[in-house]
Order: sequence, then C-alpha cells, then structure tokens
Amino acid sequence: MKALLLLFTPIFLFATSLETLINHAKNNHNSLKTLEQRVLVVESDIARSQNFADPMLSLSMGDIQFNDVLDRTREPMQYTAVALQQKISYFGKRHAKQAKLEAEKKLSEIGIDAMKIKLVQAIKLTAYDIWKIEEDLKIVDEYFKLTKQNIELSSGYASSDSSSHMGIMSAEMTLSELRIKYSKLSSTREALYKNLSYLSAMEVTQIDLDLSIQKHKHIDLYQKVKHQNLTYKSKLAKLQVQNKNITIKELEKYPDPTIQVGYFQRQKYNDYMNLSVSFPLPIYGSQDLEIQKAQKLSLAAQSEVADTNQLLDAQITKIHSKIEDAFRVYDIIQNQSMPQIQHMFDLSSTSIKNGEELFVYLNLLERKLKLDEKSIEVIANYNKYLAQLDALIGEMQ
Repeated sequence: MKALLLLFTPIFLFATSLETLINHAKNNHNSLKTLEQRVLVVESDIARSQNFADPMLSLSMGDIQFNDVLDRTREPMQYTAVALQQKISYFGKRHAKQAKLEAEKKLSEIGIDAMKIKLVQAIKLTAYDIWKIEEDLKIVDEYFKLTKQNIELSSGYASSDSSSHMGIMSAEMTLSELRIKYSKLSSTREALYKNLSYLSAMEVTQIDLDLSIQKHKHIDLYQKVKHQNLTYKSKLAKLQVQNKNITIKELEKYPDPTIQVGYFQRQKYNDYMNLSVSFPLPIYGSQDLEIQKAQKLSLAAQSEVADTNQLLDAQITKIHSKIEDAFRVYDIIQNQSMPQIQHMFDLSSTSIKNGEELFVYLNLLERKLKLDEKSIEVIANYNKYLAQLDALIGEMQ
C-alpha cells in the first residue's frame, strides 16, 4: 500500500520559471526565425528598389547580302552595330517604391511581435493548465490517503451488520475512482508538458508556478491601451502599405522614357552614332483604373481598422466580465461554501465508527473534492483570462 501511495506523489527534479520559458521561446522558436528571415527579404527588396532596370545591350549586323555574305563594302547601309538601351525611372517613382517597401517591412516586424505575443499567450495558458492538473493531483492524492485511513478506522469499529459492509464497499469504490482520476490527470499532464516544450523551444519537465487570485485592473485601464493590440497595429500598417501603393499608381501615369545609344561601324564608309528616346503612351486609361483599384483597397483597409477597433472593445469587455465572474465565484467558494463544508467534514472524519457514518463521510468528501477542484479551476481560469487580456493589449511578457 505504501508503494501505491508513493505513486500519488510526483517527483520532479528540475523546475523552470514561466519567465525563463517565455524568454527562451522569444529568442529561439523556429516560427519567429522564419518571420525574421522574411524581414531580411524585404530589406533586400528595399535596397533593390533604388536600382534602375538592367540596361539592354544589343549587337546587330545590317544589310547582309545573300550573294556575298562576307562582303561588307558594297553599300552605305551595311553596318555592324552595338547599342545600349536604358529605361529611366523618374518622377520620384523609386522613392515611392522604397516608401512602400519600408511600410511592408514595418508590417513584417509587427508580424514578428504578434507571433511573440501568441507564443507568450500559448505558453501561459498551457502552464496554467499544467498548474491546475498538478493541483488536482495533489487533492486526489490527499483524498486517497484520507479515504484509506478512514476505511481502516471504520473497519476497526465495524460490526457485522450490512450497513457497515456497504459503507466500506462504497469507500473502496471511491478509492478505485480516485485511482482512475489520477491516471487520467497524469496522462493529460504529460501531453501538456510535451506541448509546453514545443512552445518554449526547450525541454520542460516541471514548471515553477504559484497561481492565486488578486484584485484585477478596472476595464477602463485596458480600454485606454487597446491600440497597442498587434492586430490593430497590423491593420494600420496594412493601411499605410495601401496608401503608399496609391502614390505609386499615381506616379505610373507618367511614362518612363527609354534611351538607346548605338554605335554603327562601316568598313568603307564613315562610322556614325544613333540616339533614340521612346516612351509608352498612356492613352487607354489603364493607369486610372489601377489608381481606382488602389484607392478601393485603401478604403477596405480603413474599414478593417475601424472594425478591429470595435472588435477590441467587445473582446476586452467579454473577457473582463469573465474575470469578474471568476473572482465572484472564487469568493463564494472560499468565503461562503468552503468553511461550512470543511467544518462538517472535520466533524465527520473524527467520528467514523460505523458504516452509516462512513456513508456521510464519503458524501462530504465528494462534495469537498468538487469544491476544491472548482476552486482550482477558477484560479486557473482567472489567470488564463488575464493572459488573454494581456495579449489583447500587446503584452509580450
């Protein structure tokens, strides 16, 4: 039996703080490294945006006579030429492209911060679930020991009547249920630790965490800083990208000239150079349509910003109400229900003499177990709601 009781006593060798897990995840998680590489890609695009288009070099041979291909002296039209063609981007187009790419870079950087916040939130929620399960395991362990002790005590006073035997049998069934409950909790805890190891990018076997319920902040304090939300910032950054794109489309109405310089060499006649300038004619209105398209996308982005702002109000209000509800439930359990149940439980546990009293004890044990588990659940949920609010206001720690 001692071996069985030891089974209910988890042994942890190494404990890791929540802060350590969060910092390690922000510095080492592969998903963040992927986003960081994408930012570097945008930086390369920014540098490339200041370059002109690659020049075109062409070699040509004019007026080839089929009856004597090698003879290049028969008439003035016969030449060998080399030409260089360059498209010139002007009217501030390169600067406009750079500004748009800078806005895209900002958007990518916000994406990295948003991923960090998601990681921090996921680590917190997983850690709080682990804390809840480990506290439940402690309670199950304690109740297993109490039930076992009272079975032994009741057996010492038990008579041969059926009620005594029924009480002991009921207690033995309670022990079996506690064993099953402990086994399920242990399996769930193992899976949560695996997930926590992935999220934090390190091996985690135990977490050093002590949760409690303290007076929470007023909802107005969260509403004041809601614009720190990374989704909201991302929508604003997308709006900036669209606005920069409008500038680019407006500048595209002005055609870029292409300059070509050629040198023509002739064997029997004088050499000469040729200079030409060409540019597209924007006569079909395609550029205007592109401007209209960019403006519509900008209006859509503005609507997303406004919608996100309203959504944040609703989300903060919803989660904050859950926090207040959890706070009230915890107060009811700890200050109203638990003292009475504990008093009755103590009286019953000290007077186990027959099967009928054992029945009463088991009933109170079950009620107290449910209250203890509910209290732990409320504490865990309370802190999970706080973590969700922290994520909404852009908290990364």
